[in-house]
Amino acid sequence: MPADFKFSKDIDARIYGLARAYYQDAKKGNKERVPELRTMVSGVGDDGVQHSLMIKILPNPINPRLANGWKVVAEDKVWEIPPDELEKSRLL
Repeated sequence: MPADFKFSKDIDARIYGLARAYYQDAKKGNKERVPELRTMVSGVGDDGVQHSLMIKILPNPINPRLANGWKVVAEDKVWEIPPDELEKSRLL
C-alpha cells in the first residue's frame, strides 16, 4: 500500500461498522472489557483500486472500559472512535 494512501469513505465506513458492531455486541453481552479485535478489511480506495489492510480495534488503552472510546490501528495510522460514534445505530 502506498505511503500516501488515504482511506476512502468505503474503507472508513467498513472500519467504523466493525467497531460499532463489536462494541454493540459487547454491550449486549454486559461485558465491561473486551480484547482487541484484529481483522482484515477490504474495500475500494479513492484511487479506484481494491485494497486490503489488517486493522486492530481496541478499547482506549488508558481506560479500557467500553464507554471510553476506542482506538483503531491500520497500517501506520492510529485514530480514536469516540463513544457517541459507537452508540449510533448499525442502520445509519
